[in-house]
Amino acid sequence: MKKNTVRYSSGLLIALTCASVSAQTADDTLLDMDLARLGEITLAPSATMTPTTARRQPASVTVIDRSMIRDSAARSLFDLLETYVPNFHYLPHHWEAPHMGMRAIIGDRDDKYLIVLNGRVLNELTHYGAMSERDLPMLDDIHHIDVVRGPGSVIYGPGAVSMVINIQTESATDNSGDAATLKLGAVEQFESLEFKKSLSFGARHGLLLYAGMAAYQGADQSDAPMVYGNTFQTTWGQTVHAGEPTPFEVPDNHAAFRGKPRMKFHADYELDDFRAWLRYTQGGEELTWEHKIFGLPPVGFGAPGSPQASFPIQGVGYRQLVLDLSNRWALGRDLSLELKGGYDSFTYERTITRIAPPWTPSENHREDHYTLRGTLRGKAGDTQAFAAGAEYVYSRYGLPSPGYGDVPPYSAAIGPNTPQWSTSAFGLFGEHQWQATDTLTNFLGLRVDKDEYTQAMWSPRWSVVYAPNERDTFKSVLSRSVRKNNAEELFKQHRAGQTSEPEILQGIELIYQRTLTPALRLDVSMFYNQVQVIGINTASLRSTRIADFNYTGAEFELSYKTAAWRLSASHASTRLLEFNAEPGVVTRLSAAYLGYGNDLNNWSNQITKIAATWQYAPQWRLSGALRVFWGYPGAQAVTQAINDAFHPGSPSTSSLSDPGYTDSFQEAVFLDFGAQYQMTQRDTFSFNAYNALGWVDHRYNKRLYLLNGTNYRAEAPAIAVGYRHEF
Repeated sequence: MKKNTVRYSSGLLIALTCASVSAQTADDTLLDMDLARLGEITLAPSATMTPTTARRQPASVTVIDRSMIRDSAARSLFDLLETYVPNFHYLPHHWEAPHMGMRAIIGDRDDKYLIVLNGRVLNELTHYGAMSERDLPMLDDIHHIDVVRGPGSVIYGPGAVSMVINIQTESATDNSGDAATLKLGAVEQFESLEFKKSLSFGARHGLLLYAGMAAYQGADQSDAPMVYGNTFQTTWGQTVHAGEPTPFEVPDNHAAFRGKPRMKFHADYELDDFRAWLRYTQGGEELTWEHKIFGLPPVGFGAPGSPQASFPIQGVGYRQLVLDLSNRWALGRDLSLELKGGYDSFTYERTITRIAPPWTPSENHREDHYTLRGTLRGKAGDTQAFAAGAEYVYSRYGLPSPGYGDVPPYSAAIGPNTPQWSTSAFGLFGEHQWQATDTLTNFLGLRVDKDEYTQAMWSPRWSVVYAPNERDTFKSVLSRSVRKNNAEELFKQHRAGQTSEPEILQGIELIYQRTLTPALRLDVSMFYNQVQVIGINTASLRSTRIADFNYTGAEFELSYKTAAWRLSASHASTRLLEFNAEPGVVTRLSAAYLGYGNDLNNWSNQITKIAATWQYAPQWRLSGALRVFWGYPGAQAVTQAINDAFHPGSPSTSSLSDPGYTDSFQEAVFLDFGAQYQMTQRDTFSFNAYNALGWVDHRYNKRLYLLNGTNYRAEAPAIAVGYRHEF
């Protein structure tokens, strides 16, 4: 179903590339360092409040720099993170935006991790969680991304349970070059244009301006087949066979929400220790229907004779505007104060198809946040550093959404005519770093957060880092991370006189790093987590405490970097140990509590990834990436449990698949490759192929649907070309 969307003329690109402007190229010295030297550099950390070297960060952190971003030619953060981050995965959903997961923690909403941009949390809080930025194919404004694998509430506050995606954008002082970038995608069709320009006003201050737009039509059913696990009749008379592509068109895979262009505009101003940035993003995508909507009983709930055209196209969209201001003052030789504040407005939209007409009105609401944070940092002698601070957030919810005219706000949990309400949230945090000896570093951290509708939420962490020589580093991390329920559920509980308990993850992680040679490094991480999880109770469709479980896992990484080569390889293994559902709760998070297997749904227990780049010649750079998900036993166990409970004529307990169906539970394999050719010092042409094994068999490229793992959408094998001109 192709849409009429915004197209970009070649004339615009020519006008931009021929503009007479001065070039400012950032110092890329860090990109040329080997792994051993990089580990000893002290940078702004993502896993601590006090400065430390990359080697001594008390967490597992994956760093994706701008050269890795360009080498991958990723069309979104989804694919970029899945390429480079061990034990990371993402899955689609029939009812919500796609979901990101880390270390087996993946939910029906994306509120178990945080997306942070230049120190500012971007999550939507009313209903969904992390949504903005993820689907945008325009990535040339990003300097680097640090992914903290594991809990991070002690640094970032509630919501940092499974990971933190910490995005740092370029600024006037570290711009990689003024440039215009054009990308064109075929099969999975898109067109994107980016423009970046920095202005210098002397040695003290500068301005970076960035604009990016994309028309994203996606891939149609013939290239990205939709497959259901049941054989059934549709309401309009066609037969769907389990394990086979549907005989009718479905919304195009990854197509833009309501055919609107995806946008990103960013302005960043620096004056000495003052920084201000303004950012606007717009995105979202269409969703496919769950088969129960248009399937006839007993598999579905559809009304006979309803034509396919009567079912509204589903989708989720967003718009976000953020203003962030920060300044740092030196109070003494070893003491500084940073104040950070700003405004964030997030508009959420969702259109879904219920069982029968009249269809549920489109959900829409806006939330506004006003934030102020102060952080004091200092040193006590040569061996001790500290940080302490406080944060205040005033939030307004249930506000009208631009673009919906007179339609009142509609929240999923509250319903039509959602009222407006406001809350205040407070946070206190601190960290002490003690360099006990030349080889031993101790980190103690604590954060406590309190919302008007929640209990006090405590996030402590204790970590010891031991580096006995230049090659070996041992780390132990004990931590507790929390997240509060989404704002609409908190509001309902508050009106009922209840105080919400947080979701809690308590864990221990042991990390070993060894620099085998200056170019080769080994990283091993082993973790054990206990989780008290909030999620969807499928019996009530409410987001409540549903289960507690504990699990363990291990991640093995090899990283290799020379002037000509860059290689990363990882394997992650995850094992569920115990799962207990709350009384009266029905959940598809696992079927272990029903006696079926001992695995988590929606996750592959074994994940292997390889990504490589080769500077073949001065003008040629080749790249490739392989991701293998070695099967989904948890999804198969959940399916079997529900199928065994099936009773003919009772659609509410209908089976999820035909007897013997196992297609969607087998391994999924994604293979990408590409090439960059530097035609001149300023001009680069690129070609990339995505999901190439789909040309052999579409089942290699399958992505299970969250909660209903018998349905899958195959990613389209596709190509894209790009052209980048630096001014």
